[in-house]
Amino acid sequence: MARIGKALVIGAGLGGLTTAAGLLRQGVETEVFEARPTPGRLLTGGGFMLWHNVFLSLRRIGLDEAVAANAVRIRHHEFRSDKNRRLARWDLDGPTDKCGAPACVLRRSSLHKVLTEAVGDHRIRLGARCTGYTQDADGVTAHFADGSTARGDVLIGADGLRSTVRATMRKGFEPPPRYARYTAWQAITQLPGEDVVPTGTFFNLWGRGGLRFLYCRLGENEVYWDAVTSDRAAAAGIDTIGSTRRDAMAHAYRHWPAPVPQIIASTEEEAILPVPIHDRPPAGGWSQGRVVLTGDAAHPMTLNLSQGAGQSIESGVVLAGLLGRADSGDVPGVLRQFEQTRRERTADMVTTSWKIGTLGLIHHPLLCGLRDLFMRTTFDSIARGQSYALMLDGRLERGPVLPAGGGGE
Repeated sequence: MARIGKALVIGAGLGGLTTAAGLLRQGVETEVFEARPTPGRLLTGGGFMLWHNVFLSLRRIGLDEAVAANAVRIRHHEFRSDKNRRLARWDLDGPTDKCGAPACVLRRSSLHKVLTEAVGDHRIRLGARCTGYTQDADGVTAHFADGSTARGDVLIGADGLRSTVRATMRKGFEPPPRYARYTAWQAITQLPGEDVVPTGTFFNLWGRGGLRFLYCRLGENEVYWDAVTSDRAAAAGIDTIGSTRRDAMAHAYRHWPAPVPQIIASTEEEAILPVPIHDRPPAGGWSQGRVVLTGDAAHPMTLNLSQGAGQSIESGVVLAGLLGRADSGDVPGVLRQFEQTRRERTADMVTTSWKIGTLGLIHHPLLCGLRDLFMRTTFDSIARGQSYALMLDGRLERGPVLPAGGGGE
């Protein structure tokens, strides 16, 4: 039987580009279709943390070193209260040495550029808004808003939380994404000074009133931060009608320990992006014939494990590995195998991340104190062990490096 002749990827986000890069590495002709019209519209967003498992996955498609070269290695993950009390401190050097892969922070745009270069600009069609698909026994046809079509042996829906491919697969009806009841205000600011924010530590602060704050150094002059505010906190005084976003954040975190107020004050208004956080409860049904969902189209999750992007990358590598070895006639079965391989792991991530997020919704000072006590007594031991057991379950370390094939020249 003939191998897969062409793969169509809908969505040029992290999951879609990772899948495309993996397929191209194995010599599968691949074309990526993205609704956004210009490259600049793709390079948005702040920074994030990529854990060890992500670099193990990127290694399988030969991109771990390129991504690490654009990143800052994290050696400690420190949890603190809004009273500046240390709740836990995780040493990441031990796990890095054990699994042979680091944990790092970097700009989303930097990761996107590495993946884009691996795929090749000429394989990414911008301004191509997918409106649906049709398929038969021999292939699948993607339809676009401008009236054009594209034909392939497999169609991969990597078009995000509100995926058109997912909606088409479900015949136009599905419950909306689940809102987590909090917003992440993300930004990157120019703030030099190791005495202000030391390189190599990711700070994760938990406060009262439904507030959290995360920050880390991205480079000599840059700091990435995330202010996480519950809806009740917003109702209690985060006003972006009567003030700017920066002033609203400065007011909400005015009593927090240094350097939080300084980080906010140093940030340009235009750099602050509020992102309401959603996921979907774990559910099956990722494939239909020659069409499959991956990344946020299949398993969107909240930010609390810093695994949303990581799981999109993992899924992209696994999917590419399975399809790269498949014959065209075997595609429907391979796509079902992909879901069976990934469903349990991603479901655990979605559920665990959601549960952690509920801890940040606590408002009452007494309950916040009990939460802090819980974190002080469990996060350096039980929680850390559970987190690493979930993150490094052994599956990725056994994955082969995908052979170089048709690359991104």
